Amino acid sequence: MIKKISLYILVLASTILAGCDPTENVIFDVNNGQSLAKFTTGDQTIPVPDSGATAIISVGVSTVSDTDRRVTLSIDAANTTATTAAYTINDATAVIPAGEYIANIEIDANFTGVPVTGFADLVVNIDGVEGAELEEDLSNKVSFFRFCPFENGATFLGDYRLETQVLGIFGSTTLTDGVVTISQGATVADRVFTSIPYPGLGSFSPVNIGFSLICDDIVFSPIDDIGVGCSGGNAFAPSTANASTYTANDDSELVINFIDDARGQCAGGGAPVEVQIRLVKM
Repeated sequence: MIKKISLYILVLASTILAGCDPTENVIFDVNNGQSLAKFTTGDQTIPVPDSGATAIISVGVSTVSDTDRRVTLSIDAANTTATTAAYTINDATAVIPAGEYIANIEIDANFTGVPVTGFADLVVNIDGVEGAELEEDLSNKVSFFRFCPFENGATFLGDYRLETQVLGIFGSTTLTDGVVTISQGATVADRVFTSIPYPGLGSFSPVNIGFSLICDDIVFSPIDDIGVGCSGGNAFAPSTANASTYTANDDSELVINFIDDARGQCAGGGAPVEVQIRLVKM
């Protein structure tokens, strides 16, 4: 009798504990259960060379079917900055094949449609999957940016010696000659270094100089106010007369052209002035 009572108490205690388990797992019936759909890939950042690129976003469901299931997508216009010229969604891939759980949807990026610098953001929503219910917050972001891979171990990073090749306003050095350290910016294509402007005209604070290496072209990043100038801070801008280029497999030297005092605030100093600097890797 004592053994029976002990067994009853043990079973009852086990039942109570099982019913109170907050981490109880949900087991899906992959053949006959409720079908839930969601993105199975997270947000992505995709470099786009001049030959184009393809991003894959995956949509998965929790059950299997013996027929193909169509995935319906839409673009979140409020959060998308990419124009339609930047991408094409391959509608033929927006299908979960029979017997499978995943649709791998291809988004082709067009180099000429992506901005020269910065990102083109595409936010995609799932509107529906045949035979499935949707989980909440079904959006996925793909960010495209222009970039052609460097070659032969080139990085365009580290210490460089800055040498002025063409002087700026008032016949002076626009950026201080000497050693600068080039580091990566927002993307693998972006570079930045710090230099003190107009060393021959006074003592001023350093300014960040940025540029992007975009498939053989050096794209200088405009600066609206460098913190010093005539009647307010002068502006630096990309050159309109001289292109700046680089070689993907050789980071030993960079020659960059840009405009000093682009708004012409220092008119007495000959502004605006096309200047040139040379960066030699140490």
